This record gives sequence, structure tokens and C-alpha cells, in this order.
Amino acid sequence: MPTDPNGVLDGDTPPIERSWRGIPRRRLLLAAGGVAVPALAFVLWWFEPQALLFDQAVDEDFPIASADEVDEAPGASGDQSGDDSAASGDIRDGEEEAAEDAVEEAAPDADDDTESAEVEPAPSGPVELGTGSFQSRNRYTVTGNATSYELEDGQRLLRLEDFESTNGPDLFVYLTAADAGDDDAAFDADFVDLGMLTGNIGNQNYVIPTDVDLDRYDTVVIWCRRFTSSFGVADLTP
Repeated sequence: MPTDPNGVLDGDTPPIERSWRGIPRRRLLLAAGGVAVPALAFVLWWFEPQALLFDQAVDEDFPIASADEVDEAPGASGDQSGDDSAASGDIRDGEEEAAEDAVEEAAPDADDDTESAEVEPAPSGPVELGTGSFQSRNRYTVTGNATSYELEDGQRLLRLEDFESTNGPDLFVYLTAADAGDDDAAFDADFVDLGMLTGNIGNQNYVIPTDVDLDRYDTVVIWCRRFTSSFGVADLTP
């Protein structure tokens, strides 16, 4: 039976092996898979696109210091008889009048001295230092308010309220010396790192170090450290 120069019988169709530059297709598929799987794993780890699909919600309480207990004055209980109360009242009235007369004679200008020596009492409870509303940056969305406080014990903190942000990888809360309208490059040029963003939704607190000058670092930034990009900013106004 006649054959062609390639050794194939006449009338038979020679087998076709798909290849690229002489490399069999099966080997090409194995090589492609060996590259694609690690590449996909890197993308998921580095870019974290899955973070856009999930929210991390928090709801932290405002850390208000408890009020000091007030000691009850001695003899304040109401178990004395009416006669004893009246008698003691007369004695106290007489003693007070005598004391007032003695003070007036010894120091007629004592009222003026007392007024000049009066000191305004320190405010009780947390003191608001500055507050502002978030503005969205780039292609992200951030809403809510940021407020800095000084607590009764002298500690300062930044509180985010009604907060909601686009989620993403490697998000941090910064206090920066730049203004909200500056470019991203200015936000991490001079800043204070308050820590990773606790959650992209909800109320949350961040401690401000005691040595931070809030007159200088008066802008809050939600900052993506991995891609050096701001998600949202808020200027703190006294």
C-alpha cells in the first residue's frame, strides 16, 4: 500500500497535535495553571477585593468617667426630735451672728478679698475640643462626624460617630497637619497614627497621645496605608 513520505498510509488522516511553537497543549495548560494560581492568591492577599463585599460594624460606648461619691454630712440624718432641732438651730444662729460680727470688725474689706480670690470651678464631664464632618475622597465614600474630647482624668480621645466608610485593606486613622483640601501626598507627610480602623461602620474611639499638639494635628484622615490613598477627611474645628 502506498505511503507518503511521513509514513502515513494513503487515505488515513494524520493525527493533529495542537501546540504552540512545538510545545504540546497539555504542557501549556499545566504551565499556565502553575502561574495563574499563585497570581490569583497574590491579588487576593495584596488588593483584598473581597473587603469591598463585607462590612465590619462596631458600636463602642463613650468612656465617661464615673462621678465621685459624695460623703454624707455628719448629723444629716433626720432622726432628731423637733425640740432638739430647734434648740440646736438657735445655738447655730447665735454662733453664726457672733462669727460674722467678728469678721466684719477684724477685716471690713474681706468681701473684696474673697471676690478677688474666687476661682471658676473646672468644668465637669468631657470637654469637646474640636469637631468636624467627613468628606469623601477619591472614589470612596466616608460619612459621619469626628470629635476630639478631653476627659475628666485628662485623657484625650477621638470619637467617630454615625461613621460609615467604604471598606478596604490596611485602613488607619491619622491625625495630620494637612488640611482636608490638600493632596493625598500631604496627609502622610506629617501625621500621628492613632491605629488601625476598628470598623468601617459604627461609633468608635481612638486614644490621642498626651504629647500631640491638636492645634497642629487638627485633621482626621481615613488612610489606606497599602496604597497611600485617603478614603475620607474631616477638619476638626474648635
